[in-house]
Amino acid sequence: MNKKFALIPILISVLISMTGCFGGMEVNDRAFVQLMGLDKQNGIYMVSLQIYVSESGSSEPDTSKANSAVIYGQGATISEALENAGAKTGKRLFLGHIKMLIIGKGIDDPSGELSLFTDGSISPSCPIIYSDDPSEAAGTLPEEGLFSAEQFINVLSAYSAQGNAVYTSAADFISMTGDQDCGAAIPVIYTDRKEKKIGFSGLALADRNGICGSIDEKDTLGVKLLQNGYEKNDRIPITVYVNGRRASVYITDAKTDLKTVFTDGKLHVIADIRLKIRTAENPYGIIDSTLKKAVGESVGNSCERAFSEAVRKETCDIFGIKKLVRKYCPEDYSTYCTSSRKYLSESIFTLKITSQSA
Repeated sequence: MNKKFALIPILISVLISMTGCFGGMEVNDRAFVQLMGLDKQNGIYMVSLQIYVSESGSSEPDTSKANSAVIYGQGATISEALENAGAKTGKRLFLGHIKMLIIGKGIDDPSGELSLFTDGSISPSCPIIYSDDPSEAAGTLPEEGLFSAEQFINVLSAYSAQGNAVYTSAADFISMTGDQDCGAAIPVIYTDRKEKKIGFSGLALADRNGICGSIDEKDTLGVKLLQNGYEKNDRIPITVYVNGRRASVYITDAKTDLKTVFTDGKLHVIADIRLKIRTAENPYGIIDSTLKKAVGESVGNSCERAFSEAVRKETCDIFGIKKLVRKYCPEDYSTYCTSSRKYLSESIFTLKITSQSA
């Protein structure tokens, strides 16, 4: 064999080895952020970062041990706060693995303040949630097992699948509170750091000026349905009472159509919700038509309250009404934009719900 050709495999092996070494050095030089808490007080930004820490020294997490640590930073800007937090690790922060972003009430210009993350620093699909104390939430760690951030995602997914939370991505949140000049609803997290437990309770409302209101947990389902947020694998339980007799069903599918019309100078928002339901328990033998009517009334009450609280009371356009006006009432769009809060607060909501067996 030609000696020149014999050397080729050796050279390839050396190059692969060198690439691995350089890659390893880069990985070891970075702190991988899994979850981020962000708030602002007295003009100072505060970040709370869960970062991956391998107690075993391996790049693969040992699920018998804790895999997260929390670092904190403050600064006049979010970038400065991140730099100060990263300095404590002696490594460069890598935000591309962030699985959840927790914001506090101090964030009063969401689209502007979070624009830092629209350059690809974090995934556009990263969910955003709210906490009164983001640092407390970020510091709620597991004793062992998966990354805490992954547990947060799993819990959020479970709550959303049961109609007790909604999913709002970073991209949607920034767009809705910014360019679209609408509003957004994000899940409110509660934590018990001592017991290392988390859960979700209700929704926070946000517009271009930050957090502006809230939705009670019993009406989260109304928001989810009016936003047409039903996902393929959701199974939403509904318990109803008919003359003191109880029955339980699951919503196995839901489709919502929203449209707007202007009549006599009033904004009308019309919702058409179509449900598929499956009976879980019906020990008293409530007839099918009566059961479906009771489910419709229960869902309708949640939707009515959610609309009234978000749109009429807080004038927070979490249902994209501005886009609907532009689509269905283009001749009234300019007029609406000049007095949108007035039209929202005085809006008339009409709801139609139909149910069929799955």
